[in-house]
Amino acid sequence: MKPLNYDNSPCSPTSSNCVIWQGPDLDCIKLCKGDTISDVIANLATELCNVMDQLSITNYDLSCFNLVGCKPETYQELLQFLIEQICSLQGISPTTDDGKTNDALITVAPCFIVNGITVMSLTDYVIAIGLRICSIIDQITIINNTLNELDIRVTTLENAVPYVYTLPGITVDCTLQDSPPVNAGTLAEPYQKIDQILRILINDDTYGYCALRGATGLPVDLNAAVLSQCILNSDIQLSSSTGATWSTNPNWDQTPTTVANAINNIWLAICDIYDYLKNIITVQDTNTVNLTLTSSNILSAAVQDTDWHYLNGFDFYTADPRLVTKRPMVRRIGNVLHFRGTVTIPLDSFTSPGTVVEYDYRSGVNTYEGLVSITSPAHSNLPYSGAGGINFLSGGSIQFNKGVSVIPAAVIPTGYVIDSTYSLGWRMGWRGMDTGSCNTILTTFVNSALSPGGQLTWGVLVDLEESFTTGCSPGAWSTSAMNYVISNVTQENYVTDFKSAVNVHDSTSTGNQNARPDFKVAETYPITINANDPQQIGGFQTIIDGLTAFISPCGALIPTPTPCAIP
Repeated sequence: MKPLNYDNSPCSPTSSNCVIWQGPDLDCIKLCKGDTISDVIANLATELCNVMDQLSITNYDLSCFNLVGCKPETYQELLQFLIEQICSLQGISPTTDDGKTNDALITVAPCFIVNGITVMSLTDYVIAIGLRICSIIDQITIINNTLNELDIRVTTLENAVPYVYTLPGITVDCTLQDSPPVNAGTLAEPYQKIDQILRILINDDTYGYCALRGATGLPVDLNAAVLSQCILNSDIQLSSSTGATWSTNPNWDQTPTTVANAINNIWLAICDIYDYLKNIITVQDTNTVNLTLTSSNILSAAVQDTDWHYLNGFDFYTADPRLVTKRPMVRRIGNVLHFRGTVTIPLDSFTSPGTVVEYDYRSGVNTYEGLVSITSPAHSNLPYSGAGGINFLSGGSIQFNKGVSVIPAAVIPTGYVIDSTYSLGWRMGWRGMDTGSCNTILTTFVNSALSPGGQLTWGVLVDLEESFTTGCSPGAWSTSAMNYVISNVTQENYVTDFKSAVNVHDSTSTGNQNARPDFKVAETYPITINANDPQQIGGFQTIIDGLTAFISPCGALIPTPTPCAIP
């Protein structure tokens, strides 16, 4: 059907679906406040059509009366016809001669039953039916009036300019990057549409509720996590010096039910552990490890190591820094002493007796090799025995640093001693000798030993050969076959040539041969030395690399000074 106002210019048609009923609820036609006008008019029209159908004369079959003419044309005529037919059947007329009605009792329809009474007099029944019909007619009139009013409103709405509804926007304090801002009218600030915000807060992978739930878990998971607290109210706080329980802590939530309660208790427990541990950690050094705890609770460990220090009694070595690794040194790691370097017996000066000759042993330089331009062979071989020099011990040993400990206090503190005597065993000792046109090497055997008091001693072979037992006289030495390699030379005698054609190492013939080594034609020894005599081995040296010793007792804590570089 074409709308009546479709061509009603200049008004613009408006759909009745856009108009809301603001009147009261009408239960009889099933209308509620807020329904569209389309629904209101449709329901009213439906009810009106139903009533008109019910009142239509054509809906009633009167064929049983055999009416030929004068049929009822209206509902009122039909009702009056029925009343007359009822009276005729009852043998009465509508009124008696005395004006009273002789009514018969009629069983009424269900809609006329009141308080359980199912019968009424015919007159009352007819009157009730008439009143009900009149009420229906009045309602129809009201409905027609309402329909007219609604029709006017609908027409007005259809003629009105269409209204476009825009969702409002609000300012979002947090960042919602997934939603572009929209301009909210005349406001300068960018706003977010409500539908966009709702979509983001529910579905966005970064800001949405679903993402949040995936990260935090469901409420039941959070509740389970809260209830998993393992610290009881009766447990003792670690940092409490009085043994106070958690129930006495005013900040402790004794019945946590929320995540906030749980986080509060977790922080209290963490702070309690922190306060407890920051003061409980102490360090104790050992002979091997030096522990350090800083104010920032950083624990570090360093090996107890004194670094290398020069042995006492060897100040006659030149101070040239290129010779650092040659001068004898000691280092303590834990309670173990490690030695290295070359030990040299100092020489007494011939030109200034009682003073030591500086020892320089750089490449191509050896001051002790060249000390041969002298006239007194006996004096030329004397070791230096002044301050810091050597001592001669009975039996044929030499003791360095005048018998005082060679180990500096930076390595062994006062009050600590070595637990035993340690030695390297027999090793070769040597002294370079400048013969004038070339060099040779004098050799001997020495045994480097370290006593509990830190004294460094050289035992030479004579110390073992010399005996004071019955039948031997003092000085009965040079009996060991080791003397074959111990130098015993005389000034101006020729130097042995071991690489000549005939020497002690081989022979051109078999059988017994005379051991006749060859001697250099032009090379002679500039001084007289018996390297088995402690008095004559000045300038001899040997290496002590590998000598180790232990401080006693091994379980005691030995303070280690700050390591320093060798000067």
